[in-house]
This record gives sequence, structure tokens and C-alpha cells, in this order.
Amino acid sequence: MALNDTMQAAANKKEELLDNEPGRFFVRSILGGIYLMVGTAFAAVVGNMTEQLFPGSGAVVFAMLFGLGLFAIIVLAAELATGDMMFSSWAATVRQFSWGKGIWIVVVATVGNLVGALLIAWILSQSAKFGSLDNTHLLSTLVEGKLAKGPWGTFIEAVLANFVVNMAIVGALLSKEVISKFIVILPTIAIFVGLGLEHVIANFCLMGMALFADPQPDGFTFGAVALNWGIVWVGNFIGGGLGIGAVYAWLNKTNTVYKD
Repeated sequence: MALNDTMQAAANKKEELLDNEPGRFFVRSILGGIYLMVGTAFAAVVGNMTEQLFPGSGAVVFAMLFGLGLFAIIVLAAELATGDMMFSSWAATVRQFSWGKGIWIVVVATVGNLVGALLIAWILSQSAKFGSLDNTHLLSTLVEGKLAKGPWGTFIEAVLANFVVNMAIVGALLSKEVISKFIVILPTIAIFVGLGLEHVIANFCLMGMALFADPQPDGFTFGAVALNWGIVWVGNFIGGGLGIGAVYAWLNKTNTVYKD
């Protein structure tokens, strides 16, 4: 199936499910948060161990492994709000449904992702690996760095982050085999993570874990976290939704044979 057909079919499925069975859409969104949190936690554990053995290497290892969560979301058909930003923007651009409907899909997915991420964050806080999480852990260091950024820098990094994330999603959609999707997703996602860019659902996961740290990272307050999430959500919508979704939809409205 051509990318154009795949995108429109995916957007139609999301719209139909949310309109007719919102509970099932919400559960798929919760699963999206769970899968990304599990992948994030694994990457953080391995990255922290590597950092202790080889100082300076932990963030690199974390970046290389972080894509496992997105891979699970794609293969297991869960909902990721930042991916839905692309699908919804594509559909709204070609007038498959309204921008209001597209934004509503993303908002519901965002809330579900947050619920899933916080649920697993709490469960992991009771585990041996994260029960003694403190502000010296790699995860806490990453959170401190995110909260120390200014609003403009956070916004710009959010735009680029979801542009890259949706590069990976488009690549996965164009890949037929599961192993091909794996090969496309992991290194592409490593780009945005390695650059330290801002992705709202990834931040749900990182900051959700930091919530249970003792002591918590420096600068970790409700206001700072909420501001980060709000700015990053908007930046992600622009980067992934408009930058990939709307742009590719416009490109494929051509009257020539050059369509994806």
C-alpha cells in the first residue's frame, strides 16, 4: 500500500475508534504510554550501569536503546500522541476530517499516554532497580538537564524532536517486515535522544520516574514540569504534525505521478 493510502487508512481507523468506542481508543493510548515507559526504563538502567563503568557513555547507550519503546508501540498497534499529531495533521490537510477532530484525537492520546507512563512509573518505583532511585542516577541527570533549559530552547528542541520521531514512523510504515521496522526505528530515534531533544511522551516517562526519586532532581517542581510538558507538546505538534504530516500531505496532493 502506498504511503498516502496508509496514512489516510490509519487516520480513519483512529477517528472511527475514538468516535464509536472511545474506551478502546483510550486503552490503546494507555498501552502506548506503558510500552514507551518500559523501553525508557530499560534504556535508563543499562545506560546508568554503563555510565558507572565508562563515565560519559551512559547517555549514548540510553539513546541507542530508547527506540525499543517506539518499536513496541508500532508493532503492537498502540497509540502514541506524537505520532497521532502526524496522522491527524495529514488527514486534516487533505480534509479527511477537521483540524478540531485531529487535535481532539491527539489530546485523548496524550492523556492516555500520561496515565500509562505514570502507572508503570509507580510500579517500577517498587522494584529493585528503581526502588532506590536518587538524584545521582542517569535518569535524574537527564531530567535536570531538561528542566534547566529556557522556554525558547525547549520549544525549538521539541519541534525538531518530533520531526525526527515521525521520520522514524514514516520509515516504519514504508517497511514491510518487522525486522526492517526495527532497523529503521532504533537508529533514527537515537538521533533525537542523542541530541537531547524534547519529546513530550518521553518526558512523561523520564519525569514520571523522577517523581518517585529520593531526593528528586534539582529543579523538579510541579510548575517546572507542567511548563516543560506544555511547551514541548506544542513544539512536537508543529514539528511532527505540521512538519511531517501536513507537509507530506501537501506533497501528495500533486497532480503528477510523484506520490509516496
